[in-house]
Amino acid sequence: MVEIENLTNKIVEVKAIAQVVVQNFGHLKKFAKHVVAFAIKQINGFTDVELARFVGKEDIGKLIGYEKEPNPTVFSKFRERAEPEIFEFVANVTLWLEYKDRPIKLIAQDSTSIDAYSEDDPDADWGKRTIPKKRQVTDESVESFFGYKLHAGVDADTDNPIAFFIRPANRHDKKLFGAILTHIKENFRIGHKAKYIADSALDSFDVRRELRYSDIKDLIAINGRGHRESEIPKDPDYGKRWSIERFFSRLKEVFGLGKNRFIGIRKVMIHVYSCIIAYSISYL
Repeated sequence: MVEIENLTNKIVEVKAIAQVVVQNFGHLKKFAKHVVAFAIKQINGFTDVELARFVGKEDIGKLIGYEKEPNPTVFSKFRERAEPEIFEFVANVTLWLEYKDRPIKLIAQDSTSIDAYSEDDPDADWGKRTIPKKRQVTDESVESFFGYKLHAGVDADTDNPIAFFIRPANRHDKKLFGAILTHIKENFRIGHKAKYIADSALDSFDVRRELRYSDIKDLIAINGRGHRESEIPKDPDYGKRWSIERFFSRLKEVFGLGKNRFIGIRKVMIHVYSCIIAYSISYL
């Protein structure tokens, strides 16, 4: 369990952000405590029952607004009512305040899989993902899965997420390139001689042209199209592509991203954004 007391200052900061955001969405300010509680849930790997007990008994619960132990059904009801965009906006504002005018010089883009909780999930779809080497027992390196993908861009110098979108698993990484780049350009300051790092999934004329127009150097692997091995850029900064893998790994191994227990993209979004808020509380 993470020593949550060591994160108190950041939790208070996120609560203040959430209070503004929930009111902008037409909710009472008191609902902000649930947004913060969902992040605490991911930090400590709680169930809703364990979360209710924790915020009811620990000082941090009182600090974020719980006067007594809530009924655990409060969280499921809030999950039903709340707009995923509330969590998305809180996650984004937390990052914007961290960066302010600090320039971003290295951007890395990739995606990671999120398995659907049920094959009856109406919003999930079939997609492809790379099989981890420790699970590869044949020459096959790709497998099908049913669920969603988290598409993200990170600051490759810090591993911090700076753009993130959740889509059904059949959406190719290239389809989210425009949304990710636009979000970063509109909300962050891109530094002089910035570079954009990606694997061969983004190898296309359109992507490279857009980066050139944005005065960003592309460090994108060349796709062998099945005829030869992909060719990675010789620029040493390409090695920082692993920053986004570290981000995804922390989300899954530390904050429970892969433990999706929800059906429908709205609830899955709340789960994912809660994991990202938990990441920001812990690492920013």
